[in-house]
Amino acid sequence: MLYNRDRLLALMDKHDLAGVVAATPENIYYLSGHASWSQNGYRYGGSQVYVVYPRDPVQSPALLIPSGDVAYAALDQVWLKEVYTYGRPRKHLVPDPNKLCNEEKRTLELAEGEPKGPTPERALAQLITDKGMGGSRIGMDHFGIPLTIYQRIGSYLPDANLLPASSFFRYVRMIKTPAEIQRLRESAALNEQAINAMLRAAKPGVKESELAGIYKGEVARAGGQVYWMHMNISRGGNSPVIKENVLQKGDIFRVDMGCSLNGYHADVCKSGCVGAEPTDEHRKRYSAVQAGVLKSVESLKPGARPQELFETMVAGVRAAGLPDYSNFFVGHTIGLEAREFPFLFGPAEEVDDPFLPNTSNVPMELGMTVNLEASSQVMGWGSVQVEYTCAVTESGHEHLIKPDQQLFTLPM
Repeated sequence: MLYNRDRLLALMDKHDLAGVVAATPENIYYLSGHASWSQNGYRYGGSQVYVVYPRDPVQSPALLIPSGDVAYAALDQVWLKEVYTYGRPRKHLVPDPNKLCNEEKRTLELAEGEPKGPTPERALAQLITDKGMGGSRIGMDHFGIPLTIYQRIGSYLPDANLLPASSFFRYVRMIKTPAEIQRLRESAALNEQAINAMLRAAKPGVKESELAGIYKGEVARAGGQVYWMHMNISRGGNSPVIKENVLQKGDIFRVDMGCSLNGYHADVCKSGCVGAEPTDEHRKRYSAVQAGVLKSVESLKPGARPQELFETMVAGVRAAGLPDYSNFFVGHTIGLEAREFPFLFGPAEEVDDPFLPNTSNVPMELGMTVNLEASSQVMGWGSVQVEYTCAVTESGHEHLIKPDQQLFTLPM
């Protein structure tokens, strides 16, 4: 299992919730291991998938899926034993039951069960009732439920108190289990590998689109998914790939790429110069930014606060040679989402949500995973960036992948 069961139950106790209902792909995966194809195939509410998780230990958590998802839910990595369907049942052709593999047997077992209801909202209401929560306070993962469906669910449960609680799930997920940290480690390693493969081809005469294709191919071959590609070739800001742009000797090169593997995100950057040694100005900017970020990394430990980490970075960059340096953050948390609560590490901000602390300036805790980063972006010149992926430990922190942040001469 991936999820932090003790933290989940403790926060349900704190908020007096009889149970919670997950609905977004991230929280479905977190609580069950199920990666639904239909939620991607039918975007914006066309397919609903839920995990109902009761606080009562007598009641088991259960996965509720459309009938088209049964083959995905039959896989071994789905650890919930209670799986129910909704909608029209589907009849499978089985000429010889003796020839079925284990996944096919489990698929048939799930498909032949009685659907919980004709629609997702009716089926969810029935499952909640079956779990003894029909008249209780329930935290709903409302980010994954369209408003009209949410309202209908409430109409079928007139005695229940349904609370918008997607932030509840984010707060649970703020502290990672060892299994999650391992997945983050593997995802970061893949991202590093894919970027390095791309940089080995980064030379004068190559198009940005060619480099992007190498990166995408490396991620795809490992079973990952690309989420963003900032590629800044002698330009400032976070820029997308410009397909026909051709690298020139002396170009200032910065990439910041995001991908995921087995559900967990990675965020890695690299800086360098194409086909030539970096200039003194290039080295000065990079060295100052790196010095500031490393000061922040050194401060990362239980009890450290985001604003403190941010101020440490800014002061470090200024002291290292960029006295006018400014920025708005020094990184972010990372996990099943590329940015998780408390999101950006910067000046403290008020938070108005009943399931979260009242400030973004929360102390670091054992098991939090963060990307500490900073950049110097100069329009008309280019940009440099440094980034480290770390987990908070009892003694301070650990790098999830070997730090390889330097100013490269490309190709590598």
